[in-house]
Amino acid sequence: MHVMIIGGGQVGSYLAGLLLEAGHRVTVIEAQEAAIAALQRAAPGVQQVHGSGTDPAVLEAAGIRTADMVAAVTGADETNLVITSLARFAFGVPKAVARVNNPHNTWMFIPAMGVDLALNQADVIARLIAQAVA
Repeated sequence: MHVMIIGGGQVGSYLAGLLLEAGHRVTVIEAQEAAIAALQRAAPGVQQVHGSGTDPAVLEAAGIRTADMVAAVTGADETNLVITSLARFAFGVPKAVARVNNPHNTWMFIPAMGVDLALNQADVIARLIAQAVA
């Protein structure tokens, strides 16, 4: 499976490594040069593209038309939402997953906006802690 990850920070790098270990082909798009260098150390073997994941030309050049899934894991909800919408509606990517940074924005991350799976890290962590307390 070809997975395209937008956002090569800590979450994106870790995800890329896990997917590589599982035998997937992984492309990571990252806008910051420093994160690209760290990504090369954390996940060697990942195809890295420097640029904005909200730029259709960058997505096209990175091979989005061959992606089976896009994971938008940047630190900005609005960026992740634009990425998933582009992936699904402009490029026809079969599956789009988005990281939700602000729990109050979860309501926007729905299939009508191009999101198949929204992962709200604050909600996941809070629920796990609440379960541990119970």
